[in-house]
Amino acid sequence: MKTYVVVGLGQFGQHVARMLSKARREVLAVDLSLERVEAMKDEVSQAVRADCTSEEAMRALGAGQAEVAVVALGEEDFEAAVLGTAVLKSLGVKTVVARSSSRQRGKILALAGAARVIYPEAEMGEQLARQLLHSCLQASTELPSGYALAELRLPEHASGKTLQQLRLRQTHGLNVIAIQHRGIVNEPIPEAMLHAEDVLLVAGRGDRIADLARLWEPGTRARSTG
Repeated sequence: MKTYVVVGLGQFGQHVARMLSKARREVLAVDLSLERVEAMKDEVSQAVRADCTSEEAMRALGAGQAEVAVVALGEEDFEAAVLGTAVLKSLGVKTVVARSSSRQRGKILALAGAARVIYPEAEMGEQLARQLLHSCLQASTELPSGYALAELRLPEHASGKTLQQLRLRQTHGLNVIAIQHRGIVNEPIPEAMLHAEDVLLVAGRGDRIADLARLWEPGTRARSTG
């Protein structure tokens, strides 16, 4: 079974640890705060009060046996995050994911050994802005190399058409992965008729998803709907 280490049990770290644990993964949760450790001890495989910057302490916990580690320390603990990342890599953890609030600090974490740096506040802010700008865009997730996944609400003027008639792949380079109709998720059958308020899960370049979202704004008749 794949094992994980989560360092830092603030709100972000707690959410990550809980979700991994709910997926029935072995999770070692580490924090210097005894209060936070106590709050998580019944929700993960093991919750321990320890200093992530101590190679000796992390080795004793068996942290090096984990395949993935998430360094979820806050901005005020940036030095500890850098040292903790380096310690986890030196112990042999294959993949270390680190949290950061700025690109500059993210570069330092990458140099310390983080395979991936995430920016939760920036990503949530960007996602909210996109949803405010495009009412048909319900959610989106950025992927590497400029690609994204997004949930787009079908506009009224596309109701009654099929995926074949929408021609999203031909006109926008987007692939429909699933269709949600009245809360039920279905496979994207090309001949199935679509209805207003259906939600399409699409994958493709982020800029092309944004273009389609603009075309599907209320009052705009999209070229892709014929």
